[in-house]
Amino acid sequence: MSLIAVSRQNLCDRLASITDAADQELLVDGPLTDVAHNNRARLLRNGLMVVAFTSLEDFIRARTGEALDCVSRSVIKFQDFPEPLRMAATFGAMRAVQDRARMAQRSGGDPFTLLQDAAQEIASTKGGALQISRYSLGYSGSNVSSQEIADILGCLNVKNAWGQITEISSRAGFGSIPLKAEYESAAQLRHAAAHSPVANTQPADLKGFCEKALAIALGFDVLTSRASRLIRDGDGHILKEKVELAKSIVLRFLDEAKGGYSEKIENSARAYKKHADRDTAWKASMQRATKENQPVVERNKSELPVVWATPDLL
Repeated sequence: MSLIAVSRQNLCDRLASITDAADQELLVDGPLTDVAHNNRARLLRNGLMVVAFTSLEDFIRARTGEALDCVSRSVIKFQDFPEPLRMAATFGAMRAVQDRARMAQRSGGDPFTLLQDAAQEIASTKGGALQISRYSLGYSGSNVSSQEIADILGCLNVKNAWGQITEISSRAGFGSIPLKAEYESAAQLRHAAAHSPVANTQPADLKGFCEKALAIALGFDVLTSRASRLIRDGDGHILKEKVELAKSIVLRFLDEAKGGYSEKIENSARAYKKHADRDTAWKASMQRATKENQPVVERNKSELPVVWATPDLL
């Protein structure tokens, strides 16, 4: 659906496929005597754990890059941005791009063009048409740590990043389990799956992480989109100090129901409107949500989010 960012739709589709695959016979252990099958199943599950975690990392980097593009179109001057963001767009980008250039060189790529393009972007912070480098945030290491996710939001002047991610995802329907700990636990599973010869990711681990990955992605996306739009528009509050944005964000839901979709505004007792089909529901709800800057969350019959859109940053 064109209303939903490609990076977001790709993540949701990939995690849905992995969740479905986790129950397939090829990935489920058989009798202990069937050693060959169980070894294949273990390797496949470990591989899918790496794919699932990498998919979330890729999404975080992609949406962060889109947020930086949004901020680059700001009505204010670079020197008026929050200091952590200015540091990331200069010092951070310089450090990260050197590492990426070395990686490109080792793999036979072109490190010079990468460095030159990044240098132009860093130089743009001095004057002229601003273009903040995508390497400014999310590329301090080969993987995206829980601290780096907090740092990305912190550079956009979002306070209490992981607490805010958990709050948004909980209100969307994912439950209130602290998501920082879930991310760190999944990172350990991913590391073991990639590097330990005795790692044995279970189907429940895969399905559990895919749900938590959606929760983390949704909360991160909603907050990043709102913060980048406010900075772009020169909002005095977020430019001055770190803020907790979650309470100021109202969600709009599209809940799958018998005969179509029910459009609801968060904390409303009744449905705002009922729609006969998904496309109609999305088009109509996004028109209203855009006017109010309300993220739209599509949920299944169990009221679990399956995909979402953020009018702040499509």
